[in-house]
Amino acid sequence: MIKDIFQVYMNRLMDLSARNRSIFLPKLVSTQMIDLKEFQFLQHENTFSYIVELLGRKKKIPLIPSEDARDSHVNQLSLRLKRIQQRVKLAEEESGEKSLYVAWPFIEGKLPNEQVIRCPLLFFPVRLAREGKHWYLKKKSGDQPFFNRAFLLAYANASQQPFKKEWWENPLEVFPKEPTPFRTELYQYLQKELSLNFSQELFQDKLEAFTATSSAECDKGYKTGMLRLTPSAVLGQFSQKSSFLIRDYEELTDKFSAGDLEELFTEWFAHEEEESVSQVEGNLFNTLPLDASQEEVLKTVREGGSCVVEGPPGTGKSQLICNLVTDFISRDKRVLVVSQKRAALDVVHDRLVDQGFGAFLALVHDFRADRESMFKKIADQINSLGGYKELNRSLDAIQLERNFSKIVRTIENHGDFLEDYRHALFNTEECGVPIKELYMSSSLGDEHLNLTQYYKHYHWNILDEFLRDLKEYLYYYPKYEQADSFWLHRVDFAEFTANAIHRFKENLLEIKELKSTAELILGDLLYQPFEFPLVYQSFEHKGRLEELQALINNKDIFLALKVLMKYPKSDMDLLWLENKVDIIKNLLAEEGVEWSIQDGKVEDTYQKVLHVIAMKDSWWKSLSLKFYKKEYREVWALLEHNELDNDKEGLQVLTKMLENRLNMNHQYTLLDRKPWINLLEKPFDFTAFNHDFHILTQAVKARFILEELGVLTPYLIFEKADFDHFRRILQELIGINELIEHKAAGWRNYFSTIQIKHLLTTSDEEKLDKIQETITGNFTEMVALDRLKRKLRSIDLEVIGKLLDEYPNSSFDELKQIFLAGLKISWIEHIETKYPVLQEMSLHKVRDVLEEFSESVDEKLTISRFMTEQRLRENTFRNLEYNRLNNLVTYRELLHQVTKKKRIWSTKKLVEKFEAELFRLVPCWLASPETVSALFPIESRFDLVVFDESSQCFAERGLPAMLRGKQVVIAGDSQQLQPFDLYRVKMDSHDHEETALEVESLLGLASNYFKKYTLEGHYRSRSLSLIAFSNEHFYQNTLTMLPEMESLNKGEKSYQWIKVDGTWDKQTNVVEAERVVTELKSLEKEYPDLSFGVITFNYFQMELINDLLEKDRKLSGQKGKRIKVKNIENVQGDEFDIVLFSIGYAKNKAGKFIANFGSLSKDGGTNRLNVAITRARKQVYVVTSISAQDFKTKQIYNPGIRMLRDYLEYAEEVANGKKVTIQEKTAGGFEVSWYLKNKLEGTYGNHSVKNSSISCLMDLELLEGGKYVGAVLTDDNRLFSAKSAKEAFVYHPKTLKEKGWNITHIFSRQFWMDREDLLQTKIHGKLEKE
Repeated sequence: MIKDIFQVYMNRLMDLSARNRSIFLPKLVSTQMIDLKEFQFLQHENTFSYIVELLGRKKKIPLIPSEDARDSHVNQLSLRLKRIQQRVKLAEEESGEKSLYVAWPFIEGKLPNEQVIRCPLLFFPVRLAREGKHWYLKKKSGDQPFFNRAFLLAYANASQQPFKKEWWENPLEVFPKEPTPFRTELYQYLQKELSLNFSQELFQDKLEAFTATSSAECDKGYKTGMLRLTPSAVLGQFSQKSSFLIRDYEELTDKFSAGDLEELFTEWFAHEEEESVSQVEGNLFNTLPLDASQEEVLKTVREGGSCVVEGPPGTGKSQLICNLVTDFISRDKRVLVVSQKRAALDVVHDRLVDQGFGAFLALVHDFRADRESMFKKIADQINSLGGYKELNRSLDAIQLERNFSKIVRTIENHGDFLEDYRHALFNTEECGVPIKELYMSSSLGDEHLNLTQYYKHYHWNILDEFLRDLKEYLYYYPKYEQADSFWLHRVDFAEFTANAIHRFKENLLEIKELKSTAELILGDLLYQPFEFPLVYQSFEHKGRLEELQALINNKDIFLALKVLMKYPKSDMDLLWLENKVDIIKNLLAEEGVEWSIQDGKVEDTYQKVLHVIAMKDSWWKSLSLKFYKKEYREVWALLEHNELDNDKEGLQVLTKMLENRLNMNHQYTLLDRKPWINLLEKPFDFTAFNHDFHILTQAVKARFILEELGVLTPYLIFEKADFDHFRRILQELIGINELIEHKAAGWRNYFSTIQIKHLLTTSDEEKLDKIQETITGNFTEMVALDRLKRKLRSIDLEVIGKLLDEYPNSSFDELKQIFLAGLKISWIEHIETKYPVLQEMSLHKVRDVLEEFSESVDEKLTISRFMTEQRLRENTFRNLEYNRLNNLVTYRELLHQVTKKKRIWSTKKLVEKFEAELFRLVPCWLASPETVSALFPIESRFDLVVFDESSQCFAERGLPAMLRGKQVVIAGDSQQLQPFDLYRVKMDSHDHEETALEVESLLGLASNYFKKYTLEGHYRSRSLSLIAFSNEHFYQNTLTMLPEMESLNKGEKSYQWIKVDGTWDKQTNVVEAERVVTELKSLEKEYPDLSFGVITFNYFQMELINDLLEKDRKLSGQKGKRIKVKNIENVQGDEFDIVLFSIGYAKNKAGKFIANFGSLSKDGGTNRLNVAITRARKQVYVVTSISAQDFKTKQIYNPGIRMLRDYLEYAEEVANGKKVTIQEKTAGGFEVSWYLKNKLEGTYGNHSVKNSSISCLMDLELLEGGKYVGAVLTDDNRLFSAKSAKEAFVYHPKTLKEKGWNITHIFSRQFWMDREDLLQTKIHGKLEKE
């Protein structure tokens, strides 16, 4: 239940145990606290004067001299004050919290729950300063004393009552400033709110000494439920961070009583996309450069998402946060940047200030101490409205927007163009492999098979199988698929089993026996030598022979056939003959033919008959026929001869008979022209004609059949052959055919028709015997071959045939290469047609595209900054309200509150009252988690909350700040420092199985619920060796880094190994400390513009070096400026040009190496080391008394100590010249065979091209005479694994140029088109040009 989680978190924050110094302080911690009573008679006779001055308006309260040669007590106190000051400064640098207070008065006693109380009632915020030769307490105007909320929480908890709402406010702000009225007012307030004894001693103007005691003594001496005040006062560190966080959890507990964190985060942060991102580039208003991993985060957040960002050292995490801020505030959104690390907030703030956005930022480290500066900023903003208006009027906002839109379109167009290229280059959808592989594994000039019609059937996912099949096919091909192989035309063996071998042999024997039988039968009949092809020819024309037998069924037809054999078949036309026969038969079958007239008189007679018929149609003409009987007597005679009546009907019949005679003469003439036709003598009747021409027709049909029989014909028809002999031969052939037909049904199961023909026609008995002998050995292979052929597609067989036809004598390897070359070229043509961008990338215009793309990205950055400034200014004065006197009403009351000198509001009250106006003026706030809880209600008042250094923030401290936003970005590094609080003591000691309670850091908590991104580009280190150790041991070599070319060529040493003979004594190493100072003197003089960081491995060595620096006049002036001394606990967030390590650990005075390694050996020790070793930009000096060989086996069981050992070994090796290189990683899905860079390695003139061993931002290194001169960028794995084409074509080249590298682009298609020219001419030319 989420309520239980909140309760555990609240318990951790309450820290109400006796170990909390704000609850129970048995004795003073000498390095952090001092009793004001100890200042008695040093500055004031009565130390109560300090309380009077703290209550009053005095801003500077003297304490003691910083040194006094006559008074050792003063000097001791001064030293303690110095230690306290250093501690306070350290805490403030870490968290921004000002934790130094004067605590007065103190409460002693026992709460009703038996909890022992000995703690301050009030805290007075102060600063400790040494000016000249005096120590002072300082306070700011507006600094007010406040109640110890830790005590109030413990009191409420013990009394089982809720924490009163008014306790969150500070009633002391309105108390009188004079001591007596103040105490009177305090007494009255406590009487009303609390049950405690306010004795008369409190009204005496004196302080009592704070005496040391113990928990046991207090438990014994204090009475339950009795609390009393004592007039003790202590100057010291008291952390007061948690109280407002507790209030948040109380509110959260009221709001959310069910569910878990998953439900809470889903309800709070799972928003829909805030707006369309179709034009992502145009939506992003980053004002600082990005890399691809940062841009990925920015886009995610821009689309409404929340996420976790892992930001290893030097990866631009702060830069990303700045870009998130500017992107949001440019769109009138509110942003809250949160970190418990002061340095982290300062870095973001300073970068935004450098960008020109300082006026719109509210940096609040401590909501009490920073109130004055915060109010001043708000007043300045309001007073700047006029200036903002003038500035915006001087800008052509419309033109700015137009220029921005134009640049965005250019970026998007070029980005789409190059993204299309990347997609096309690596897309596998077309043929199963990307065209990238096709380019790399082929060449345009390769000998190849034209597969234009076939390539679409061959995807790479089936190619291996096809090639295996091709290889197997080629093994069988010479034996079974060649033209001279008996088995070329065979039946399908695929289904045969071994038993079929017997059937093959039986069939071969049957065929052999049949041929012997045929030879025996036909040998005696034929007048020519017997030949075996006769048998198959006969069988092949079985049907025609049977037709022939049916046609020639008598001797007359046979004789007619023999006559016809003298004439070529081409002279005969059976259809024509049959047509003529039908015509003549029709003429003879109708009215008949008038045969009595000679052929030459038929036409005249026919005309006379027609004339007579015409005359009979007229009565008067018919009368005249009587007078012309002589002229028409032939007509009358024909009528009589044909027994026709002399009337019209008779005449018409005669006319028909004469017409038939005319037609008959014509047909007879046509038939007579054919020499192969013997005509009957005229006249003839139907029967005679039909008989003769039936014989002729049958003979012609037989003639045609014989023409088809080919070689059989001479065996059937020859000069000496008679009808009976012909019939016998024909009958025997038909008989043999029937036998073959009977057997062939079985043969065809095992032999094809062509094989049967071959077996029947061959006279080579030895060949038949060989077939029979080898069938057993060949059978299994033919079965395998036919199964393979059945498996192969028809297109496969066609392609194989084409290969073998065009390259008949080639080996499998040769055919494979020819086939693959053709396939690749065909697919390349196909893919390039579909994606024209592939061809365009080899054109000169690409260079212009890349230049314009990069320039547009830079220009967009500049315009984004101007537009963001312009929009921020506009937001401050948009829709201002004025009264009738033209006086500004908007901001009027706000301005009054931030400028008044009395009864000054708290920042929280100001936020509550003027939230909308405040956010218009200051849309971005930067604060610690505690400050956030103190100032803002736990509602989504901000559009975006960004949490930095979240690995160092306890989950319970960070969660409330997260819930101030609609979106959240949790940034940190799980490999760096984990949460640590000097004052923290957890109340709950029970084990919790809830994930939310098992993780300590906010980063760990958020990583369980939000999508995680990792920043990859490392920009801090100038040399690869400065980050390589951390990259390998902590980040799995995921960081990308690019050394400066000039630095590489100069051979600059990134590590200096300085071994000294130091001694480990009282947790310090004096020899090392002195050597560090010596080195600093030299370096500071040699490099006056560089920064130096001294990092120690414990607090005491840090203090020792600080003391030594204080004693050096020159170096002390740079301390805190160019020179900083840190330890591994507080160096996170810092970076320096040169880092000097003082390892410290060494052999003791007895010569034994027994150091326990402090925090390095505790949980998180490796992380502490990781932080320390990643701070340097240029160089690391390792000042050490030990080396890797000094560690004992039992020591390195501890991971932190083992990592230190490994680092020292690494540092010494690098200092001695060991070259550090990167381990190349190939992205998943990218094949080694796709690499262009492997093909380009080599020597070109004076230049050598090598695989990059120093950065994955380039593909190849260009060297001349052993010196780096540039980099080659290809379209290999770098492009494939890039988050976008923009990363590969803009961000990588830009980084290279910034680091001094010349760039040459080479693309795969250029290599494919003409690799020889590219390698020998173009690359060399490009290198010379560069």
